[in-house]
Amino acid sequence: MYPWCVVFNAELIHAWASAATPPPALTISEWAEENRVLPETSAGRGARWRNETAPYLNGIMDAALEPGVKKIALMKSHQSGGSECLHNIIGYFIEHDPAPMLLVHPTVEVAEEWSKDRLADMINSTPALQAVIQDRRQPRKSHKGESTLSYKTFPGGDLALGGANTANTFARRSVRNAFGDDVDRWPHVVGEEGDPSELLVNRTTTFYDALVMYVSTPTLKGGRIDTLYTRSDQRRFFLECPYCGRDDWVTWREPDHFRVTYDGRDPWSARIECPDREHGGCGARMEEPERRQMIAAAGAKPGAWRATAKPQEPGLVGFHLPGMISTLGITLPGLVEKWLSARERGSESLRVFINTSLGEGWEHRGDRMDAHTLWSRRESYGEGVEVPARAPVLTAGVDVQVDRFELLVMAWGVAGERWVVDYRAIPGDPKQPATHQALLEALTRRYDHASGHLLPIHATCIDSGYATEEIYDFVLRHQARRIYATKGYAGKIGEPIVGKPSEKRYGNKPRPVRLYPVNVDDGKADVMGSAALADAGPGYMHFPMIDTVDEEFFAQLCAEHRETRSNKAGIATHMVWVQDRARNEALDCAVLSLAAFRLLNPNIQQMQQALAAEPPPPSPVGTDPIPQQQQERLPTTKKKKRRIGRSNYLESNN
Repeated sequence: MYPWCVVFNAELIHAWASAATPPPALTISEWAEENRVLPETSAGRGARWRNETAPYLNGIMDAALEPGVKKIALMKSHQSGGSECLHNIIGYFIEHDPAPMLLVHPTVEVAEEWSKDRLADMINSTPALQAVIQDRRQPRKSHKGESTLSYKTFPGGDLALGGANTANTFARRSVRNAFGDDVDRWPHVVGEEGDPSELLVNRTTTFYDALVMYVSTPTLKGGRIDTLYTRSDQRRFFLECPYCGRDDWVTWREPDHFRVTYDGRDPWSARIECPDREHGGCGARMEEPERRQMIAAAGAKPGAWRATAKPQEPGLVGFHLPGMISTLGITLPGLVEKWLSARERGSESLRVFINTSLGEGWEHRGDRMDAHTLWSRRESYGEGVEVPARAPVLTAGVDVQVDRFELLVMAWGVAGERWVVDYRAIPGDPKQPATHQALLEALTRRYDHASGHLLPIHATCIDSGYATEEIYDFVLRHQARRIYATKGYAGKIGEPIVGKPSEKRYGNKPRPVRLYPVNVDDGKADVMGSAALADAGPGYMHFPMIDTVDEEFFAQLCAEHRETRSNKAGIATHMVWVQDRARNEALDCAVLSLAAFRLLNPNIQQMQQALAAEPPPPSPVGTDPIPQQQQERLPTTKKKKRRIGRSNYLESNN
C-alpha cells in the first residue's frame, strides 16, 4: 500500500469516528471551570478558573463547538481575557477532543516564548493537561512523537507551534484545528506563498469538521482582524438596563446604544448611560458597581452574545470584546482616565487607546488639512505679548537646509495645548561658523511672556541629516542649553516619538555626541491632529498674527497627508505619509519642537506657579546673560552671576 493511502485511510477513519461519536459531554467553558488552574505567575496566582470572574468569555469559548461554526474572529481589547479564552479552547481539544492542531504567532521567536512561558505554565498548573501531554522522550522505535519546544504530542493528536513570518510553519501539515494569535501583527505576505491567514485555512481543508480561529487586538480599520469581524455575524455582548429593561451593547460615545459618559475632566464620574427616551431608553446612569452587576447578570443566562449582522461568509462568527465589558482589572474611571490622557497627548495616543482599550481599528480622519482654514485661525496673544499666560514652556525645532536653518519656536501649556510663537529662516551655509553664530543668537533670544517675564527657549531639537559633523560640533559646544541632535525615521505604531539616544563618535573628537531618534510618522500625526482640532483647549494649536506665519508657512505645515495602504486581498496593512508639495519645513520644525518638548518633559503647573510667584524684572533685557566665552564651551564649575531680576526658573536652560 502506498504511504499516501495510509494517510488518506487514517483521515477517513478519523472522520468516521468523529461522525459516530456523540456530542461532547462538556462545553469548553465547563471544561475550563472543571479542569483549568491558573499559573502561579498569572494574576490568578494558582487559583482555579471561575467562569463567573469573566462571564462574557463563556459564549466565545463555547462557540468553538457550536454546530455550523467553521471560523471564529475574536477582535479584543487588552486585559479582556481573550488570550486565556484561546488557551482554554486549546486545552479542551488537547485533553477532551484531541486532533492535529496548529497555533501560529506573528514570529517564530514569539511562538517559542509563548511555548516556554504561557504554554508550559498552563500545562504545569493544570493536572488534566499534565496527564496527557507527552513531554518525555519516547522509547526507541515508538510510534509516539517526541514533544519539543514547538511541537507537543498527546494521545490522538498534536499541537504544532510556528510563526507567520516563515513559510515552513504552513508547509506539509494538515490539521483539524488551526489558531492564529495576534493576527494584525502578522506579515502581509510570507515569501512567495501569499497571505499567511489564507495559508492557515489551507492547512485544514482535509477535515470536514475543521475549525479556524483568529484572535487579535486590532490596529487599522480594514486590517486583518477588523475585516474578518466585519465579514462575520458581528456578535456583541448584550446587557440589560436594570431600570427600564432595555437590551443593548456598550459603546464608547454612541447615543443610540449604552455609552460611557463623564463630567468635565473627572474620571471618577464615569458611568454607563442608557439611551434617552428619544432613542428607546430611560437615560439611567450606572456607575462601576452596577456595570459589573449588569455583566454578571448577562453572563448568567444563555444568549448574551447576539449576532448583529448577516455573515458574508457561511460559518464565520465574530466577537467584539471591548474594555467596557471587561471585568479583569478594567474599571470605567480607569478607561476615562486613559481617554483623557490620550486626548492630551495627541492622535497617536488616541490610536493606542482605540486599539487597546476599545478593541477597535484606528481610522484616520482629517489628516489632509486646508492651509487657508488654518491661516484664518491666526490670533493675537495680546499687545506686546509673544507668549500667552497659559504657556510657561518654550521649545524649538531646527530644520537644516543646504543654504539656511529653519527655526520654529512653540509654547506649551497643560494638556498638550500649544502656541506657535516664532518662525524664521536663518540664511547661510550650515557648515560655516558664522551661520552657527546666527543660529545661536536666535536660540538665546528671550520672548515676552504675558506675566511680564522674558522666557528662554528651554530645549531644542535640531535635525542632523545634513551637515552632520558640523551639527554635532554645534550640539557638543552648546549641550548645556539642552540642544539635542536628532535623526528622523519612519516609526512603527505605538513607538515613542523620541527614542533612546545612541552615542556617535565622529572625526577625531574626544567626546561622542548623543543622537536621538525621532519617530517622524507619529510626530507628524501628533502635529496634524493638533492643528486639525477646531476648539481651543487640550491639544489645540494656536497661531500668532506675525509676518512669518503667513500663507507659505501654512502651506508647508499642510504639505503632507496620510494614506492607508492595502495588500492584494484588500486588507489594510500600513500607512504612509505622502507629500503634496516639495517644501514642508514648517511641518518638520513642528515635529522637532514636539520632540524637544517630549525630551524636556516639564511640569507645566509647577512652572506656571514659579512664574506667578516671581515678580517680573524691572526692565526687560532681551539678550543672553551668558558671556560669549561661556557659550563656546561647557562650564566646568558653576560661577555665581549677578542677579538681573530673573528667577532660577527663568535661567533653567543656562
